[in-house]
Amino acid sequence: MNFTSQIRYNPQTCKDEKYYRLKESYRDASGRVCTLILLNVGFIHDLSPEQIRDVARGLTYLYNYQKDVQLWDEKLQGYSEVVRDRVHAYWARLVEEEKLDIVGNAYERSKSKARKRIDVDTMRHTDAREVGCEWLCLQTIRKLGLDTFLRSLGWSEDKVKVTLAHLITRAAYTPSELKSISIIKENSAVCELLDLPMAKITPRRIYRVADDLYSIKDKLEKYLCHKTDDLFKPTNRIMLFDLTNFYFEGRKTGSKKAAFGRSKEKRSDCKLLVLALCINTDGFIRYSAVLEGNTADPKSLPNMVDELIAENPAKCPDNEGVLVVIDAGISTEDNLKTIRDKGYNYLCVSRKALTEYTTPENAPKVTVCDCLKREITLQRVTTAKNDDCYLKIDSPAKALKEESMNRKFRERFEEGLKKIRKSTQSKHGIKNYGKVQNRIGALQGKYPSISRYYNIKVEDDGHDKVASMTWEVNIPDKVEYGTYFLRTNVKKLDEETTWNYYNLIREIECSNRQLKTDLSLRPIYHQTDNRADAHLFLGLLAYWIVNTVRHQMKVARRKQGKDEHGRERSTPYWSEIMRIMKTQKAVTTTAVNALGEAVETRLCSVPTDSAAEIYELLKISKVPFKKIKICRTQ
Repeated sequence: MNFTSQIRYNPQTCKDEKYYRLKESYRDASGRVCTLILLNVGFIHDLSPEQIRDVARGLTYLYNYQKDVQLWDEKLQGYSEVVRDRVHAYWARLVEEEKLDIVGNAYERSKSKARKRIDVDTMRHTDAREVGCEWLCLQTIRKLGLDTFLRSLGWSEDKVKVTLAHLITRAAYTPSELKSISIIKENSAVCELLDLPMAKITPRRIYRVADDLYSIKDKLEKYLCHKTDDLFKPTNRIMLFDLTNFYFEGRKTGSKKAAFGRSKEKRSDCKLLVLALCINTDGFIRYSAVLEGNTADPKSLPNMVDELIAENPAKCPDNEGVLVVIDAGISTEDNLKTIRDKGYNYLCVSRKALTEYTTPENAPKVTVCDCLKREITLQRVTTAKNDDCYLKIDSPAKALKEESMNRKFRERFEEGLKKIRKSTQSKHGIKNYGKVQNRIGALQGKYPSISRYYNIKVEDDGHDKVASMTWEVNIPDKVEYGTYFLRTNVKKLDEETTWNYYNLIREIECSNRQLKTDLSLRPIYHQTDNRADAHLFLGLLAYWIVNTVRHQMKVARRKQGKDEHGRERSTPYWSEIMRIMKTQKAVTTTAVNALGEAVETRLCSVPTDSAAEIYELLKISKVPFKKIKICRTQ
């Protein structure tokens, strides 16, 4: 201990005098010299500078040997009585004011500060993993209660966690089962979020996830339907039904379902599987089935209606019949009759353009606009063939497109005919009558919409050779381009409502697009039916997560109202949401602090503005987990 002085004004003597403080110097935990004021002694008049120095030394002796009282007197015998009295007086003040432990406490505080003082040169960032999209999917799964449902079926905790890890990875990265293992172990922080040891991620367990989930398909779909009804309260007044297909890579020789058919991705060279989906207007699945690859669209509807009735009553809360919206490929007369007989209503595009119809005198022409602000005219018409209501749609933009397409098809069709005829006239061309007919048939199959207007005559020379080839064109003078008809058995729907209801079919087209593109359900590499069905069902479960996220965002943006430009706030597709959320990472940072200890911290990066907006819309915490700090002496 030592005394320090400072010149101050003494009001008692009206002079500037030395003001004394008792201080203690020490080294903190990081080795720096620090000083603490123990006592404000004040002005000292009765002691000389040498005696003040001796008082500081005596206090130091007492502090160092405070446990041995007898040693105090031995150390203080060399000082005068005035010094000894002053030492004891100041010591009593230190005890009374509890200043004896102040240095020790300050040292401990300096240790905590030194522990936080990092040497920047030793800082290293390791084990960076993506966490944002995984956290979003996990919170959505918990909101759906999928983990609780699996536990209620008797699944073990490890099995539930491995299933959730694979399902989250499937939604966030859209990989194959084999690639999922590498992603979980090297890229994703999903195991940290689930508190799942990495050793639990094995190929056998990952490959069994899809099979185990597919084994409870009916229970799981029924639960998710009821859960989303409870969460989001949809009316389920309108059901959208459509088919899509997925192609295989490989010959698929051992499959009974896979078959060649008309591929919507122009991959008719591959075997296909057909997925039948029925969704409500919010995009939630009400029915799904995997059908044979050559299943025609009309054949799939009767089974869908029976399954749909088992899960959904034919009446809505307001006692209106459920309206099933289908496209022209499914709307055969038998299917429409089936829908009516089951107590449902229907809305579809008429499979055939009406040629004999009448327009009621009081039927107004209603003008609406499509998404590109192009005008479309709606008018109600009637026909003597049935009692259904028909809505005539006239779209000038569609007319221009159809007219342009037919003109191109006609040019290409005639160009093909000219090539065939030229080949019959050239020296080394194809002149065989049967082969020429085959070429013409292939060309007619390529352009069916325009070939029906051509009358092609091929004459045989009697030796199975083509003698001549001519054609006539009989295109009607008046062709109604851009005109089609909507058909429904609901009498009280007005023109604009009918149009808006039918446009909801785009919702299921959006769902199919997200399944194929965003969730990468095509192509299918599995070679057995069970594995292919399980693969598609796992993708559908991932779609439940995707659609739940997007639906919540739609509702939240709708509440926000229009943007500053007066436009509706759009909801991004899942691929864009994934891109935004993957900007948030979990990183381990290692460094050495001022105490020489190795410090490890596991932190999640701050979300970007776009990611933070998604968190706020969904009301999810922006921090997946708090930082973990580990200190150990090197």
